[in-house]
Amino acid sequence: MTGQEPDPTLFRLYVDYGRHAEATNLLLEYLESFASLRPADAAKRKRMSAVWFPYTAIERLWCQLEELQSAGRMVDQCDKLKKLLRAALVNHLKQVKVDSEDAVASGLA
Repeated sequence: MTGQEPDPTLFRLYVDYGRHAEATNLLLEYLESFASLRPADAAKRKRMSAVWFPYTAIERLWCQLEELQSAGRMVDQCDKLKKLLRAALVNHLKQVKVDSEDAVASGLA
């Protein structure tokens, strides 16, 4: 994805067609690029028009991974993907909280 923004449509296609590893990697790549912006580029991260991935699609991926695990299929791989997703989403939500607090603080100043 060099030079291009991650595409939520591609993410949805990966989820729709059971390409769990690819969907996870695409989401992780987006979240990492979002978090790795330098402080000078934080405005890009805070833009309302920034690329986003619909929560429902992320949740669907999570549910598919759980269903595969429950069925006894790809248990180790699904567990690994879920751990990666959980860690990335927790870090992302922490960053969003910081950005939100910064926006409120700058609005009050």
